[in-house]
Amino acid sequence: MSDVLIYGATPAGIMAALRLSLRGHRATVLEPTGHVGGIVAGGLVKTDTPDVPEALAGLTRDRYFAGIGAEYGEDGPKFLFEPKAAERVSRRLLEEAGALVKTGRRIGSGADVETDGKRVTAVRTGGEWHRARFFIDASYEGDLMAAAGVPYAVGREGASRYDETLAGFQPSRAYRRGPFKPNTGYPVGPVPRTAEGEGDHKTQAYNFRGVLTREADRLPFPKPEDYDPGRYGHLLQHLRDRGVAGLSSIVTHTAALPNGKFQTNQALFFGFDLPGASWDYPDGSWRRRDEIIAEQARWHQGMLYWLANDPALPESFRADARTFGLPPDEFADSPLGHGFPHALYVREGRRMLGQHVLTQHDLLRPHNTKATSVACWAYAMDSHVVQYYPEGDGTVVGEGTLSGTVVNPAVDLYQIPAEVLMPSRGGVENLTVAICFSASHVGFSSPRMEPNFGMLGEACGELAAQSLRTGLPVQDYDYADLAAALTEHGSVLALPQQEGE
Repeated sequence: MSDVLIYGATPAGIMAALRLSLRGHRATVLEPTGHVGGIVAGGLVKTDTPDVPEALAGLTRDRYFAGIGAEYGEDGPKFLFEPKAAERVSRRLLEEAGALVKTGRRIGSGADVETDGKRVTAVRTGGEWHRARFFIDASYEGDLMAAAGVPYAVGREGASRYDETLAGFQPSRAYRRGPFKPNTGYPVGPVPRTAEGEGDHKTQAYNFRGVLTREADRLPFPKPEDYDPGRYGHLLQHLRDRGVAGLSSIVTHTAALPNGKFQTNQALFFGFDLPGASWDYPDGSWRRRDEIIAEQARWHQGMLYWLANDPALPESFRADARTFGLPPDEFADSPLGHGFPHALYVREGRRMLGQHVLTQHDLLRPHNTKATSVACWAYAMDSHVVQYYPEGDGTVVGEGTLSGTVVNPAVDLYQIPAEVLMPSRGGVENLTVAICFSASHVGFSSPRMEPNFGMLGEACGELAAQSLRTGLPVQDYDYADLAAALTEHGSVLALPQQEGE
Protein backbone atom coordinates (compact mmCIF):
# COMPACT_ATOMS: atom_id res chain seq x y z
CA MET A 1 0.00 0.00 0.00
CA SER A 2 1.28 3.46 -0.92
CA ASP A 3 1.11 6.46 1.35
CA VAL A 4 -0.52 8.48 -1.42
CA LEU A 5 -2.22 7.65 -4.68
CA ILE A 6 -2.20 10.37 -7.33
CA TYR A 7 -4.61 10.06 -10.24
CA GLY A 8 -3.16 11.94 -13.21
CA ALA A 9 0.49 12.31 -14.29
CA THR A 10 -0.19 15.92 -15.26
CA PRO A 11 2.16 18.72 -14.15
CA ALA A 12 -0.11 19.02 -11.09
CA GLY A 13 0.30 15.33 -10.28
CA ILE A 14 4.04 15.44 -10.91
CA MET A 15 4.51 18.42 -8.62
CA ALA A 16 2.44 16.74 -5.91
CA ALA A 17 4.60 13.62 -6.16
CA LEU A 18 7.79 15.69 -5.96
CA ARG A 19 6.59 17.56 -2.89
CA LEU A 20 5.59 14.29 -1.22
CA SER A 21 9.01 12.77 -1.89
CA LEU A 22 10.63 15.70 -0.09
CA ARG A 23 8.48 14.78 2.93
CA GLY A 24 9.52 11.15 2.80
CA HIS A 25 6.47 9.74 1.00
CA ARG A 26 6.44 7.63 -2.13
CA ALA A 27 3.39 7.97 -4.33
CA THR A 28 1.68 5.69 -6.80
CA VAL A 29 0.69 7.67 -9.91
CA LEU A 30 -2.07 6.32 -12.14
CA GLU A 31 -2.34 8.02 -15.53
CA PRO A 32 -5.41 7.40 -17.73
CA THR A 33 -3.50 7.98 -21.00
CA GLY A 34 -0.33 6.41 -22.34
CA HIS A 35 1.89 9.39 -21.56
CA VAL A 36 3.05 11.47 -18.62
CA GLY A 37 3.15 15.27 -18.61
CA GLY A 38 -0.50 15.95 -19.38
CA ILE A 39 -1.36 18.44 -22.08
CA VAL A 40 2.02 20.17 -21.67
CA ALA A 41 3.70 17.06 -23.08
CA GLY A 42 0.68 16.48 -25.31
CA GLY A 43 0.85 19.65 -27.39
CA LEU A 44 0.26 22.74 -25.24
CA VAL A 45 3.79 24.09 -25.55
CA LYS A 46 3.07 27.81 -25.54
CA THR A 47 2.59 28.21 -21.81
CA ASP A 48 0.37 30.98 -20.49
CA THR A 49 2.16 32.66 -17.62
CA PRO A 50 0.73 35.07 -15.04
CA ASP A 51 0.50 38.80 -15.75
CA VAL A 52 2.63 39.30 -12.63
CA PRO A 53 5.68 37.08 -13.33
CA GLU A 54 6.58 36.72 -9.65
CA ALA A 55 3.35 34.79 -9.08
CA LEU A 56 4.82 31.73 -10.84
CA ALA A 57 7.04 30.19 -8.20
CA GLY A 58 7.90 27.06 -6.25
CA LEU A 59 9.04 23.78 -7.73
CA THR A 60 6.73 24.37 -10.67
CA ARG A 61 8.97 27.21 -11.77
CA ASP A 62 12.33 26.00 -10.49
CA ARG A 63 12.13 22.33 -11.39
CA TYR A 64 9.48 21.86 -14.09
CA PHE A 65 9.77 24.88 -16.36
CA ALA A 66 13.41 25.52 -15.46
CA GLY A 67 13.95 21.83 -16.19
CA ILE A 68 12.55 22.43 -19.67
CA GLY A 69 14.90 25.40 -19.99
CA ALA A 70 17.82 23.15 -19.08
CA GLU A 71 16.82 20.85 -21.96
CA TYR A 72 17.85 23.72 -24.24
CA GLY A 73 20.93 24.74 -22.28
CA GLU A 74 19.16 27.74 -20.79
CA ASP A 75 19.37 28.94 -17.19
CA GLY A 76 15.85 29.52 -15.90
CA PRO A 77 12.30 28.63 -16.90
CA LYS A 78 11.27 28.28 -20.53
CA PHE A 79 7.69 28.70 -21.71
CA LEU A 80 8.03 27.98 -25.45
CA PHE A 81 9.32 24.47 -26.03
CA GLU A 82 8.77 21.13 -27.75
CA PRO A 83 6.42 18.43 -26.42
CA LYS A 84 9.19 15.86 -26.31
CA ALA A 85 11.21 18.12 -24.00
CA ALA A 86 8.27 18.46 -21.61
CA GLU A 87 7.74 14.69 -21.56
CA ARG A 88 11.42 14.06 -20.81
CA VAL A 89 11.29 16.48 -17.88
CA SER A 90 8.04 14.94 -16.65
CA ARG A 91 9.52 11.45 -16.65
CA ARG A 92 12.70 12.60 -14.95
CA LEU A 93 10.86 14.36 -12.13
CA LEU A 94 8.62 11.35 -11.51
CA GLU A 95 11.72 9.17 -11.31
CA GLU A 96 13.33 11.64 -8.91
CA ALA A 97 10.19 11.49 -6.77
CA GLY A 98 10.49 7.71 -6.65
CA ALA A 99 6.90 7.43 -7.84
CA LEU A 100 5.46 4.15 -9.08
CA VAL A 101 3.88 5.22 -12.38
CA LYS A 102 1.29 3.18 -14.27
CA THR A 103 -0.10 4.54 -17.55
CA GLY A 104 -3.29 3.59 -19.35
CA ARG A 105 -5.13 3.33 -16.02
CA ARG A 106 -8.64 4.76 -16.17
CA ILE A 107 -11.26 5.07 -13.46
CA GLY A 108 -14.47 4.00 -15.15
CA SER A 109 -17.20 4.55 -12.58
CA GLY A 110 -18.03 4.87 -8.91
CA ALA A 111 -17.56 1.11 -8.58
CA ASP A 112 -13.84 1.70 -9.12
CA VAL A 113 -13.42 3.70 -5.90
CA GLU A 114 -13.73 2.06 -2.50
CA THR A 115 -14.63 4.15 0.54
CA ASP A 116 -14.96 3.54 4.25
CA GLY A 117 -17.10 6.20 5.86
CA LYS A 118 -15.59 9.55 4.92
CA ARG A 119 -12.32 8.12 3.65
CA VAL A 120 -11.26 6.73 0.28
CA THR A 121 -9.41 3.45 0.76
CA ALA A 122 -8.68 2.13 -2.74
CA VAL A 123 -8.96 2.80 -6.46
CA ARG A 124 -9.39 0.14 -9.14
CA THR A 125 -7.95 0.52 -12.62
CA GLY A 126 -7.38 -2.21 -15.18
CA GLY A 127 -8.89 -4.76 -12.81
CA GLU A 128 -6.28 -4.00 -10.12
CA TRP A 129 -7.00 -2.37 -6.77
CA HIS A 130 -4.55 0.22 -5.48
CA ARG A 131 -4.69 1.06 -1.77
CA ALA A 132 -3.36 4.21 -0.13
CA ARG A 133 -3.83 6.37 2.94
CA PHE A 134 -4.36 9.62 1.03
CA PHE A 135 -5.56 10.41 -2.51
CA ILE A 136 -4.96 13.31 -4.90
CA ASP A 137 -7.05 13.85 -8.04
CA ALA A 138 -4.71 15.59 -10.48
CA SER A 139 -6.63 14.62 -13.61
CA TYR A 140 -8.35 16.89 -16.12
CA GLU A 141 -11.59 14.92 -15.77
CA GLY A 142 -11.94 14.67 -11.98
CA ASP A 143 -12.99 11.02 -12.15
CA LEU A 144 -11.51 10.11 -8.77
CA MET A 145 -13.24 13.03 -7.11
CA ALA A 146 -16.58 12.22 -8.75
CA ALA A 147 -16.37 8.49 -8.07
CA ALA A 148 -15.64 9.23 -4.40
CA GLY A 149 -19.00 11.02 -4.19
CA VAL A 150 -17.67 14.58 -3.92
CA PRO A 151 -20.20 17.14 -5.23
CA TYR A 152 -19.18 18.97 -8.39
CA ALA A 153 -20.48 21.22 -11.16
CA VAL A 154 -20.30 20.97 -14.95
CA GLY A 155 -20.95 23.79 -17.37
CA ARG A 156 -22.00 27.32 -16.47
CA GLU A 157 -23.79 28.51 -13.37
CA GLY A 158 -26.53 31.08 -13.71
CA ALA A 159 -25.62 34.66 -12.86
CA SER A 160 -27.71 34.52 -9.69
CA ARG A 161 -25.93 31.45 -8.26
CA TYR A 162 -22.90 33.40 -7.02
CA ASP A 163 -23.99 36.90 -8.06
CA GLU A 164 -21.50 36.90 -10.96
CA THR A 165 -22.09 39.45 -13.73
CA LEU A 166 -20.29 37.28 -16.31
CA ALA A 167 -22.00 33.99 -15.51
CA GLY A 168 -24.44 31.97 -17.56
CA PHE A 169 -25.57 32.42 -21.15
CA GLN A 170 -24.08 35.69 -22.38
CA PRO A 171 -25.43 36.64 -25.84
CA SER A 172 -24.74 40.33 -25.27
CA ARG A 173 -21.03 39.52 -24.83
CA ALA A 174 -20.80 37.17 -27.81
CA TYR A 175 -18.78 37.47 -31.01
CA ARG A 176 -20.85 38.19 -34.10
CA ARG A 177 -19.33 37.57 -37.50
CA GLY A 178 -20.62 37.60 -41.04
CA PRO A 179 -21.77 37.57 -43.69
CA PHE A 180 -22.09 33.81 -43.96
CA LYS A 181 -24.30 32.30 -46.68
CA PRO A 182 -25.59 29.98 -45.37
CA ASN A 183 -25.09 30.69 -41.69
CA THR A 184 -26.21 27.21 -40.63
CA GLY A 185 -24.63 23.78 -40.87
CA TYR A 186 -21.81 22.02 -39.01
CA PRO A 187 -20.38 23.18 -36.64
CA VAL A 188 -23.08 25.86 -36.18
CA GLY A 189 -25.76 24.62 -33.80
CA PRO A 190 -29.36 25.61 -33.11
CA VAL A 191 -30.38 28.91 -31.54
CA PRO A 192 -30.32 28.41 -27.75
CA ARG A 193 -33.62 28.60 -25.90
CA THR A 194 -31.96 30.13 -22.87
CA ALA A 195 -32.51 33.41 -21.07
CA GLU A 196 -29.56 35.74 -20.69
CA GLY A 197 -27.69 34.95 -17.48
CA GLU A 198 -29.25 31.49 -17.17
CA GLY A 199 -26.97 28.55 -16.50
CA ASP A 200 -26.47 25.47 -18.66
CA HIS A 201 -24.34 22.34 -18.81
CA LYS A 202 -22.33 23.50 -21.81
CA THR A 203 -18.54 23.72 -21.64
CA GLN A 204 -16.15 25.96 -23.51
CA ALA A 205 -14.53 24.57 -26.66
CA TYR A 206 -11.66 22.11 -26.55
CA ASN A 207 -9.07 21.57 -29.26
CA PHE A 208 -5.84 19.84 -30.10
CA ARG A 209 -2.79 22.06 -29.72
CA GLY A 210 -0.98 20.95 -32.82
CA VAL A 211 2.71 21.29 -33.54
CA LEU A 212 3.79 22.03 -37.11
CA THR A 213 7.16 22.19 -38.80
CA ARG A 214 8.57 23.53 -42.07
CA GLU A 215 11.67 21.35 -41.98
CA ALA A 216 12.46 19.17 -44.99
CA ASP A 217 11.61 15.95 -43.17
CA ARG A 218 8.08 17.11 -42.30
CA LEU A 219 5.24 14.63 -42.65
CA PRO A 220 2.51 15.73 -45.07
CA PHE A 221 -0.93 16.33 -43.61
CA PRO A 222 -2.79 13.01 -43.95
CA LYS A 223 -6.26 12.76 -45.44
CA PRO A 224 -8.66 11.42 -42.78
CA GLU A 225 -10.66 8.35 -43.76
CA ASP A 226 -13.97 10.19 -43.45
CA TYR A 227 -12.71 13.48 -44.85
CA ASP A 228 -15.53 15.86 -45.75
CA PRO A 229 -14.53 19.25 -47.22
CA GLY A 230 -18.07 20.47 -46.65
CA ARG A 231 -17.30 20.82 -42.95
CA TYR A 232 -15.13 23.84 -43.71
CA GLY A 233 -17.57 25.98 -45.68
CA HIS A 234 -17.82 28.63 -42.97
CA LEU A 235 -14.04 28.72 -42.62
CA LEU A 236 -13.69 29.19 -46.39
CA GLN A 237 -16.00 32.21 -46.28
CA HIS A 238 -14.16 33.58 -43.26
CA LEU A 239 -10.74 33.23 -44.90
CA ARG A 240 -11.99 35.06 -47.99
CA ASP A 241 -13.62 37.80 -45.92
CA ARG A 242 -10.49 38.31 -43.84
CA GLY A 243 -8.15 38.14 -46.82
CA VAL A 244 -6.01 35.45 -45.20
CA ALA A 245 -3.19 34.61 -47.58
CA GLY A 246 -2.04 31.26 -46.20
CA LEU A 247 -1.50 28.98 -43.25
CA SER A 248 1.69 30.86 -42.39
CA SER A 249 -0.33 33.97 -41.55
CA ILE A 250 -2.45 31.88 -39.15
CA VAL A 251 0.22 30.02 -37.19
CA THR A 252 3.60 31.75 -37.45
CA HIS A 253 2.58 34.82 -35.45
CA THR A 254 1.18 32.85 -32.50
CA ALA A 255 4.14 30.86 -31.22
CA ALA A 256 7.52 30.12 -32.77
CA LEU A 257 8.93 27.09 -30.94
CA PRO A 258 12.51 25.83 -30.85
CA ASN A 259 13.90 23.96 -33.86
CA GLY A 260 11.60 25.52 -36.43
CA LYS A 261 8.27 24.38 -34.99
CA PHE A 262 5.00 26.23 -34.54
CA GLN A 263 2.02 25.93 -32.19
CA THR A 264 -1.59 25.90 -33.41
CA ASN A 265 -4.51 27.26 -31.41
CA GLN A 266 -7.97 28.52 -32.35
CA ALA A 267 -6.52 31.39 -34.47
CA LEU A 268 -9.66 32.69 -36.26
CA PHE A 269 -13.38 32.91 -35.46
CA PHE A 270 -13.68 29.53 -37.17
CA GLY A 271 -10.55 27.56 -36.44
CA PHE A 272 -9.18 24.56 -34.59
CA ASP A 273 -11.61 24.88 -31.66
CA LEU A 274 -14.79 22.84 -32.05
CA PRO A 275 -17.55 24.42 -29.92
CA GLY A 276 -20.31 22.02 -29.00
CA ALA A 277 -18.22 18.88 -29.26
CA SER A 278 -16.98 19.20 -25.68
CA TRP A 279 -20.32 19.30 -23.85
CA ASP A 280 -20.59 15.55 -23.16
CA TYR A 281 -16.95 15.11 -22.20
CA PRO A 282 -16.80 15.99 -18.46
CA ASP A 283 -19.49 13.55 -17.33
CA GLY A 284 -19.13 11.12 -20.21
CA SER A 285 -17.99 7.51 -20.04
CA TRP A 286 -14.55 6.83 -21.43
CA ARG A 287 -16.24 5.34 -24.48
CA ARG A 288 -18.09 8.62 -25.05
CA ARG A 289 -14.94 10.63 -24.39
CA ASP A 290 -13.04 8.58 -26.95
CA GLU A 291 -15.80 9.36 -29.47
CA ILE A 292 -15.39 13.06 -28.71
CA ILE A 293 -11.61 12.82 -29.06
CA ALA A 294 -12.08 11.15 -32.44
CA GLU A 295 -14.50 13.86 -33.60
CA GLN A 296 -12.09 16.60 -32.51
CA ALA A 297 -9.24 14.83 -34.33
CA ARG A 298 -11.33 14.52 -37.54
CA TRP A 299 -12.05 18.26 -37.41
CA HIS A 300 -8.41 19.25 -36.84
CA GLN A 301 -6.78 16.77 -39.20
CA GLY A 302 -9.36 17.36 -41.89
CA MET A 303 -8.84 21.11 -41.64
CA LEU A 304 -5.08 20.80 -42.12
CA TYR A 305 -5.59 18.57 -45.16
CA TRP A 306 -8.27 20.93 -46.50
CA LEU A 307 -6.01 23.98 -46.11
CA ALA A 308 -3.30 22.28 -48.14
CA ASN A 309 -5.40 20.64 -50.84
CA ASP A 310 -8.90 22.00 -51.38
CA PRO A 311 -9.35 23.54 -54.88
CA ALA A 312 -11.75 26.15 -53.49
CA LEU A 313 -8.70 27.83 -51.96
CA PRO A 314 -6.23 29.74 -54.15
CA GLU A 315 -3.24 27.71 -55.25
CA SER A 316 -0.97 30.23 -53.52
CA PHE A 317 -2.77 29.51 -50.24
CA ARG A 318 -2.52 25.75 -50.71
CA ALA A 319 1.14 25.98 -51.67
CA ASP A 320 1.85 27.97 -48.51
CA ALA A 321 0.01 25.38 -46.41
CA ARG A 322 2.06 22.60 -47.98
CA THR A 323 5.24 24.22 -46.70
CA PHE A 324 4.07 22.97 -43.29
CA GLY A 325 3.72 19.43 -42.05
CA LEU A 326 3.74 17.30 -38.93
CA PRO A 327 7.02 16.85 -37.03
CA PRO A 328 8.43 13.30 -37.34
CA ASP A 329 10.27 13.67 -34.01
CA GLU A 330 7.08 14.34 -32.01
CA PHE A 331 4.16 12.07 -31.05
CA ALA A 332 5.66 9.05 -32.81
CA ASP A 333 3.34 6.64 -30.99
CA SER A 334 0.23 8.81 -30.93
CA PRO A 335 -2.92 6.71 -31.37
CA LEU A 336 -4.17 9.50 -33.65
CA GLY A 337 -1.27 9.26 -36.05
CA HIS A 338 2.47 9.92 -36.18
CA GLY A 339 3.16 13.60 -35.56
CA PHE A 340 -0.33 14.37 -34.27
CA PRO A 341 -0.86 15.18 -30.56
CA HIS A 342 -1.91 12.31 -28.33
CA ALA A 343 -3.79 14.58 -25.87
CA LEU A 344 -6.96 16.61 -26.31
CA TYR A 345 -6.81 20.00 -24.59
CA VAL A 346 -9.59 19.72 -22.00
CA ARG A 347 -9.83 23.37 -21.00
CA GLU A 348 -12.46 22.75 -18.35
CA GLY A 349 -14.14 19.60 -17.09
CA ARG A 350 -15.78 19.00 -13.75
CA ARG A 351 -15.31 21.54 -10.96
CA MET A 352 -15.50 20.43 -7.33
CA LEU A 353 -17.94 22.11 -4.96
CA GLY A 354 -15.61 22.21 -2.01
CA GLN A 355 -14.81 24.01 1.20
CA HIS A 356 -14.59 27.31 -0.72
CA VAL A 357 -15.85 27.98 -4.26
CA LEU A 358 -13.62 30.39 -6.15
CA THR A 359 -15.84 32.86 -8.05
CA GLN A 360 -15.56 36.03 -10.09
CA HIS A 361 -15.48 37.99 -6.83
CA ASP A 362 -12.31 36.24 -5.64
CA LEU A 363 -10.43 37.45 -8.71
CA LEU A 364 -11.11 41.11 -8.00
CA ARG A 365 -10.55 43.56 -5.17
CA PRO A 366 -11.54 43.62 -2.36
CA HIS A 367 -11.96 39.83 -2.23
CA ASN A 368 -8.62 38.98 -3.87
CA THR A 369 -6.69 38.37 -0.63
CA LYS A 370 -7.06 35.26 1.49
CA ALA A 371 -5.85 34.23 4.96
CA THR A 372 -4.99 30.71 3.76
CA SER A 373 -3.21 31.41 0.47
CA VAL A 374 -1.36 28.58 -1.27
CA ALA A 375 -0.52 30.48 -4.47
CA CYS A 376 -0.86 33.84 -6.19
CA TRP A 377 -2.17 34.25 -9.73
CA ALA A 378 -3.18 36.90 -12.23
CA TYR A 379 -4.46 36.06 -15.71
CA ALA A 380 -7.43 37.61 -17.49
CA MET A 381 -10.72 35.68 -17.38
CA ASP A 382 -10.44 33.47 -20.45
CA SER A 383 -13.30 31.32 -21.70
CA HIS A 384 -13.33 30.15 -25.30
CA VAL A 385 -16.51 30.07 -27.36
CA VAL A 386 -19.10 27.66 -25.97
CA GLN A 387 -21.40 27.49 -29.01
CA TYR A 388 -22.02 28.78 -32.51
CA TYR A 389 -25.57 29.61 -33.58
CA PRO A 390 -27.17 31.54 -36.46
CA GLU A 391 -28.68 35.01 -36.11
CA GLY A 392 -30.65 36.69 -38.87
CA ASP A 393 -29.84 35.91 -42.48
CA GLY A 394 -26.04 36.02 -42.44
CA THR A 395 -24.59 36.24 -38.94
CA VAL A 396 -22.99 33.49 -36.86
CA VAL A 397 -22.81 34.13 -33.14
CA GLY A 398 -19.90 32.74 -31.16
CA GLU A 399 -21.20 32.77 -27.60
CA GLY A 400 -19.36 31.89 -24.44
CA THR A 401 -16.50 34.35 -24.30
CA LEU A 402 -16.66 36.67 -21.32
CA SER A 403 -16.11 39.92 -23.22
CA GLY A 404 -17.16 39.47 -26.87
CA THR A 405 -13.83 41.02 -27.88
CA VAL A 406 -10.27 39.81 -28.28
CA VAL A 407 -9.49 41.33 -24.87
CA ASN A 408 -10.50 39.18 -21.92
CA PRO A 409 -11.86 40.76 -18.72
CA ALA A 410 -9.01 41.76 -16.44
CA VAL A 411 -8.42 40.48 -12.91
CA ASP A 412 -6.51 41.83 -9.96
CA LEU A 413 -3.56 39.91 -8.59
CA TYR A 414 -5.25 37.41 -6.29
CA GLN A 415 -4.51 34.66 -3.80
CA ILE A 416 -5.92 31.14 -4.04
CA PRO A 417 -6.99 29.65 -0.69
CA ALA A 418 -6.27 26.11 0.38
CA GLU A 419 -9.99 25.50 0.81
CA VAL A 420 -10.57 25.26 -2.97
CA LEU A 421 -8.45 22.09 -3.00
CA MET A 422 -10.51 20.02 -0.55
CA PRO A 423 -14.06 18.73 -0.18
CA SER A 424 -16.38 20.57 2.16
CA ARG A 425 -16.09 19.88 5.87
CA GLY A 426 -18.03 16.71 6.63
CA GLY A 427 -17.17 15.27 3.23
CA VAL A 428 -14.27 13.05 2.12
CA GLU A 429 -11.39 13.56 4.56
CA ASN A 430 -8.36 12.20 2.69
CA LEU A 431 -8.65 13.71 -0.78
CA THR A 432 -7.39 16.88 -2.45
CA VAL A 433 -8.16 18.02 -6.00
CA ALA A 434 -5.57 19.99 -7.98
CA ILE A 435 -7.07 20.65 -11.44
CA CYS A 436 -10.83 20.19 -11.04
CA PHE A 437 -10.63 22.36 -7.93
CA SER A 438 -13.58 24.14 -6.37
CA ALA A 439 -14.65 27.06 -8.58
CA SER A 440 -17.46 28.49 -10.63
CA HIS A 441 -17.09 28.56 -14.40
CA VAL A 442 -16.16 32.25 -14.30
CA GLY A 443 -13.90 31.77 -11.29
CA PHE A 444 -12.13 28.91 -13.09
CA SER A 445 -11.57 30.93 -16.27
CA SER A 446 -8.52 32.75 -14.93
CA PRO A 447 -6.55 30.18 -12.88
CA ARG A 448 -7.10 27.31 -15.38
CA MET A 449 -3.50 27.48 -16.66
CA GLU A 450 -0.94 24.70 -16.43
CA PRO A 451 1.67 26.59 -14.36
CA ASN A 452 -1.01 27.38 -11.80
CA PHE A 453 -2.17 23.76 -11.81
CA GLY A 454 1.43 22.81 -11.02
CA MET A 455 1.51 25.13 -8.02
CA LEU A 456 -1.84 23.83 -6.80
CA GLY A 457 -0.47 20.31 -7.16
CA GLU A 458 2.39 21.32 -4.87
CA ALA A 459 -0.13 22.52 -2.29
CA CYS A 460 -2.09 19.26 -2.61
CA GLY A 461 1.10 17.32 -1.95
CA GLU A 462 1.90 19.34 1.17
CA LEU A 463 -1.67 19.03 2.45
CA ALA A 464 -1.45 15.27 1.98
CA ALA A 465 1.88 15.09 3.80
CA GLN A 466 0.51 17.07 6.73
CA SER A 467 -2.63 14.95 6.97
CA LEU A 468 -0.55 11.78 6.94
CA ARG A 469 1.65 13.15 9.70
CA THR A 470 -1.17 14.32 11.96
CA GLY A 471 -3.79 11.71 11.15
CA LEU A 472 -6.37 14.50 10.90
CA PRO A 473 -8.88 15.12 8.10
CA VAL A 474 -7.44 17.39 5.43
CA GLN A 475 -10.07 20.01 6.34
CA ASP A 476 -8.41 20.30 9.79
CA TYR A 477 -5.03 21.29 8.36
CA ASP A 478 -2.74 23.73 10.18
CA TYR A 479 -2.17 26.71 7.90
CA ALA A 480 1.00 27.94 9.59
CA ASP A 481 2.63 24.54 9.02
CA LEU A 482 1.31 24.41 5.45
CA ALA A 483 2.65 27.88 4.65
CA ALA A 484 6.04 27.02 6.11
CA ALA A 485 6.22 23.80 4.08
CA LEU A 486 5.24 25.54 0.85
CA THR A 487 7.65 28.45 1.21
CA GLU A 488 10.50 26.12 2.16
CA HIS A 489 10.69 25.13 -1.49
CA GLY A 490 10.02 28.50 -3.06
CA SER A 491 6.25 28.96 -3.16
CA VAL A 492 5.08 32.56 -3.08
CA LEU A 493 1.93 33.04 -1.03
CA ALA A 494 1.68 36.85 -1.10
CA LEU A 495 3.04 39.66 -3.24
CA PRO A 496 3.48 43.39 -2.49
CA GLN A 497 1.19 44.32 -5.40
CA GLN A 498 -1.79 42.83 -3.58
CA GLU A 499 -4.02 45.16 -1.68
CA GLY A 500 -3.26 45.15 2.03
CA GLU A 501 0.38 44.11 1.68
